[in-house]
This record gives sequence, structure tokens and C-alpha cells, in this order.
Amino acid sequence: MRLCVCVGPRPQSRRGRLGTHTSIGRPDNSVWMSPNQRTAKGFSSWDFLWVDPGPVAEDQLRTFLLEDWPPEEVLISGGCSALVRDVPCGFGLYANEILDPHKGPHWPRPPRALSVHTVQKALAGRAQAGKFLTTEVPCVTPSHKLESGHGYGAIAVDQDSALLCRPCVELDIGHAVLRFVMDPAELDMSPEVPDLADRIQAGARECEMALFTALASL
Repeated sequence: MRLCVCVGPRPQSRRGRLGTHTSIGRPDNSVWMSPNQRTAKGFSSWDFLWVDPGPVAEDQLRTFLLEDWPPEEVLISGGCSALVRDVPCGFGLYANEILDPHKGPHWPRPPRALSVHTVQKALAGRAQAGKFLTTEVPCVTPSHKLESGHGYGAIAVDQDSALLCRPCVELDIGHAVLRFVMDPAELDMSPEVPDLADRIQAGARECEMALFTALASL
């Protein structure tokens, strides 16, 4: 099995758009999507596990991995915030290091099929590698994002990548982290922004399209 772990909204709203897969709701509120006709490569070679954002994602993934034979490779994906300027919405960011808020730096161990060069090729060059931050507090204002990027030498921040790497390390599974920019560094995502919901929806749509584009070639 090749498993893509996706952080984000429940895929019930996407059932008409993922006709290649069957959705199975799980007791912990995660959703497993299995291909109807599995292929060796491309979109239908991937199972999906949709998990909730934040700390609960770690337990959801660990429970799934322990239930059956673990997958051969795991791709951790979803949206993120850019911490450097001029990185557009939907652009791929690939983690070569992740700063775990409790365990320090972690270096993902991607299999060859998920190397940075393979991912960049799948996205026609629309991907950049660098350090990620996983934080417990959202990083939403342009000043906070740019200061965090400069201070830590990081290109992206989210609230779960480091947590999702932990079960992969425990079970010795090759894993890569490829997130897509939902909000550029210059975009304010503060709760008081009037069109925040529209910004989130537009960003999530761009991230989903970029992910599916990548998986079609991986």
C-alpha cells in the first residue's frame, strides 16, 4: 500500500470528485479512501487517510498503521502557511527537516519514489525544499510568518507535520512531507479578516488541485 495522509476537511464533500476511490468512515473520525482499481503508479496507486488538523492527527494515523500491514511508503500532505515571500498559493513545499515543538529537529526519510527530485518533476518544478516548523499556535499574520521564517530559517509552518512523522518513525516506514501553500506569507489570515472563510476555501481548493496533480505522476 502507498498511503497519502491528508490533513484537512472531511472528504464527504468530495465523494463525487473522487470516483476512483471508495470512502470508509472510521470510529476516530478519520476517513480511509481505497482505490477501486489499484494501479502500480499514479493516482489510483494511492490510498488516502484524511485526518483532523492538530494533535489528534497523530493518534489517528498511528491507529490506522497498527491495524493491518503497514504501508510501504507514506506521503504526508495538506495545506501550510508560507514563511518566505513570493511563494504563491498552491505551490508545493517539501520538508527536508521539520522542527518538532517537543522533540526538536526531525529529518523525514523518503523512499526514492518520493524524493525531492521526483516530486519536483511531478509538479513541473513548482516545488521547493526546506525546513518546516510545526507549531501549537497558528501563525497567521504576515509579520509573524515572516519573522518566524527568518528566525528559524524555515519556509513553511503547520500544526501537524512533525506529529504525523512520529508514527512513521516508530514503525520504520519511509515517509515524505509535501505540503501546499494555502496562505502566502504576505496574506493575513487573522480571525478578524472579513473574507477569511473565502480565503481558506480558495486556498484549500488550490492545494487539493496541486496534490492531485502530483499524485497523478508519483
